[in-house]
Amino acid sequence: RNGVRICLMQEILNSAVYNNNGTCQELLEFAYGSHPDCYVDNGFCTDIFLSLTNLDCLIDDVLDFSDILTILGIQQIYETTKRCAQQTVDSFLSSVGNWIQSATGRINELLTNLRDLLEGCETGLDLLFVLDSSGSIGSGNFVTMKNFVADVITHFVIRDNSTRVGLIRFTDTASILIPLGSINNTQQLTIAVNNIVYIGGGTRTDLALDLVPTAFINARVNEGIPRVVILLTDGQSNEPTLTAQAAPRVHNDNIEVYSVGIGSGIN
Repeated sequence: RNGVRICLMQEILNSAVYNNNGTCQELLEFAYGSHPDCYVDNGFCTDIFLSLTNLDCLIDDVLDFSDILTILGIQQIYETTKRCAQQTVDSFLSSVGNWIQSATGRINELLTNLRDLLEGCETGLDLLFVLDSSGSIGSGNFVTMKNFVADVITHFVIRDNSTRVGLIRFTDTASILIPLGSINNTQQLTIAVNNIVYIGGGTRTDLALDLVPTAFINARVNEGIPRVVILLTDGQSNEPTLTAQAAPRVHNDNIEVYSVGIGSGIN
């Protein structure tokens, strides 16, 4: 990673564009154009390209996530990958394809199960999202989580007498950021979710699970409304024993729990 950054800086400082006081747009185009050689010279086709975990690091820490969504960014990816051996590219694409297919299948299964619950309960759900904001998640994956939440809630009627939504964020601590049913409008709920900040830290899944009953304090249990938790995380808790003790308490309270793995380094 540091090698790539040093290479990019040297390329810019030694460029005619930089030394001849080029425009910002010219510098931007030159920077994008010099990325491929710097990536390849620093092991992109070997160490980085063959590891989805390293690619996540590249996106989170070297590139700004929005960079890869631009025309220049797409061109940069194309120019870099075509410098690698075809066998390496094929292996990578196969791995990515399998990962996407697996993730899509899990998400579709989750949505199917939620719809099945709704069919048996015309008045909706009490739905609680639990988001892992630990350091291993990374800012890019945290955005993916928020996009997932925003997508899921579009499948439901969000209002007080139908589906109500709450949200917990956890790292070394756990906090209720959106109390259950506090926002009963899909658009406002989506805005609130998108405004949640990634903070990093540890993975205290046990604390998040312990907070679930409190988050459901105003749930409509007496009305027979299902309580559902969707936990999004990238891996094992820092306190696996405490987490193993907390999980049965949630299940034994007749709360339906779904776990969704986020990122390529799931454990």
